[in-house]
Amino acid sequence: CSTLEQAELDISKNYNKESTSFQFDFLNDSLDDLKVKAPGLIEAFELNKPIVFFLNPPYAGTNSGTNKSGSKGLCLTKINNEMKKNNIGACSQNLYAQFIYRLLLIKEKYNLSNCCISLFSPTSFLSAPSFKKFRDKFLNNFALNNACQFNAGHFANVSASWGISFSIWKCGAQIDKNNFSYKLIDNIDGEIKIINSKIVYNLDNTTPII
Repeated sequence: CSTLEQAELDISKNYNKESTSFQFDFLNDSLDDLKVKAPGLIEAFELNKPIVFFLNPPYAGTNSGTNKSGSKGLCLTKINNEMKKNNIGACSQNLYAQFIYRLLLIKEKYNLSNCCISLFSPTSFLSAPSFKKFRDKFLNNFALNNACQFNAGHFANVSASWGISFSIWKCGAQIDKNNFSYKLIDNIDGEIKIINSKIVYNLDNTTPII
């Protein structure tokens, strides 16, 4: 269990007392730091044990913010540089894209074949044109297992004017790389219920009809 801010770790102690919790800058710190902070995790990687990456990354998508040292350029990270070097495209400016991309790098580094990603995020990484090169890499490594979307207002202090998704991805190539099925869910009388469904889609590698 890692996060950037120590204050968040202090709060988490009340919820997951048996976890190995540590401060870690996921987009800048070296994996060598994990050998000291979470040696059991590195061992799990090396042995290709079952791994669930569970994350709710920030969704910032510009360089107008500030980083933890107070300097400008919130999205100017080491992973951002890696994405630019590998020509991933404009989505490299998006923090949640950077988080997923680092998971791809970890998967490749340790040849993981028994891991999955459980992710809170917008759905733009599956539909926006700026994510096309990102999708080319991601969807050849992970396939959609299940997904839902709900009103973001269910999170504390978050606007209810947009939707957020939770998706689960397993190792393996996605067969249909253009269409993704999502359940629409809501809290009805204290119970989470499916109220509809939708298809999130992109037009990658398709021929326009004229």
